[in-house]
Amino acid sequence: MVGIPSFGNAETIGYVVRAATAGMVQYFPDLKPVLVNSDGGSPDDTPHVAVSTESPDYIEKVILVSPRHKLQRITFTYQGTSGKGTAVRALFEVARELKVKAMVMVDSDLRSIVPEWVELLAGPILKGGYDFVAPLYARHKYDGTITNNISYPLTRALYGVRIRQPIGGDFAISGDLVSRYLELDTFDESTARFGIDIWMTHSAINEGFAVCQARLGAKIHDAKDPASDLGPMFRQVVGTLFRLAGHYSERWLRVRGSHPIPEYGFERVVAPEPITVNHAK
Repeated sequence: MVGIPSFGNAETIGYVVRAATAGMVQYFPDLKPVLVNSDGGSPDDTPHVAVSTESPDYIEKVILVSPRHKLQRITFTYQGTSGKGTAVRALFEVARELKVKAMVMVDSDLRSIVPEWVELLAGPILKGGYDFVAPLYARHKYDGTITNNISYPLTRALYGVRIRQPIGGDFAISGDLVSRYLELDTFDESTARFGIDIWMTHSAINEGFAVCQARLGAKIHDAKDPASDLGPMFRQVVGTLFRLAGHYSERWLRVRGSHPIPEYGFERVVAPEPITVNHAK
């Protein structure tokens, strides 16, 4: 299953849907492909684009692989607190109901996703026995402000795990971990918004699940200006991070040093997209 949380992404979600669909059909033809869009009540046509983008016949002609199972595409408007975390939790509930082996989650504003991303993210779960796959990108130094200065250093310092993109937005989760996420009582208002990525990463580590990273190359998406867009995200990510640090304090108090984790996929030499930052703010 590929899950796509969205809000106001009609211009980009069609491409994401095409790439994800092609990836499921091309790399996992024996599995039943399901694409699910969890939307936050977009004022544009995001849900319509998600389900009406080119048919599987188009995908078959492009990749020359005949799907053995009919593609299912589902879109719905989630209920509850407006935010990415609520959208993702709704995707977890669908994944549990469908008893998926692996759930791949990708952002709806991606412009660099290719079908191979589905294999790179789901492959370690379906073929390698991992439960949580984080992305490993080639990124511009100004892209990933919170990642570079807060989430990566503290993930490494607290838990001794070198996950370079703990809030990268594009992940894969095993069916077992999906079920565990839905059992945890640490999901709160910050997690329901932009705290969801750090919550998933730190919960997977602390609950003892096998984690790795997938080399995805460059991530090109709708970048945020650190001077104008990241205030609420900062509060929600950092609030979730420190709350979980308190919850799992018995674990990190025993950590000494840090260690790398396995990396899946070919190491690419790519130039990330330039980013313009408003230095006047």
